Amino acid sequence: MDANPVIRIADLELFADCSKAELRQIESLTTFLHLEQDRVLMREGSAPKEFIIIGSGTARISRETGQGTATLADVGRGGFIGEMELLSRAPRAATATASTDLAVLVSSASEFQAMLDVAPSVAHKVRRTSMVRAASLEPAA
Repeated sequence: MDANPVIRIADLELFADCSKAELRQIESLTTFLHLEQDRVLMREGSAPKEFIIIGSGTARISRETGQGTATLADVGRGGFIGEMELLSRAPRAATATASTDLAVLVSSASEFQAMLDVAPSVAHKVRRTSMVRAASLEPAA
């Protein structure tokens, strides 16, 4: 992986409907990080502190069950994690681990909220995705 890869938020689907002014503000609300494979990004049951947008690589989302660890999803380039609990202020519902080396953009809880306030299109996409994900965690009736 390039020592200093660039993540252009304008190239990510989450930000596709943002104006140039919104993109500039959003860029100021994120921090670029390179994370190594196998690093735990978020742990099930922990307090929500950050929102992560994946620029390259893949993160595995898993949850503990009575039968062991179950993989819920793999999230790759352009995907994001951590929004559910920041929106609901609930403990993390799952663990996210880097399946590969990752280039990510990270926002704190307050930066995440500012991002939603700055860009209504992003807020809509994040909330819609969060609802779908939350429904997938509900036990089948």
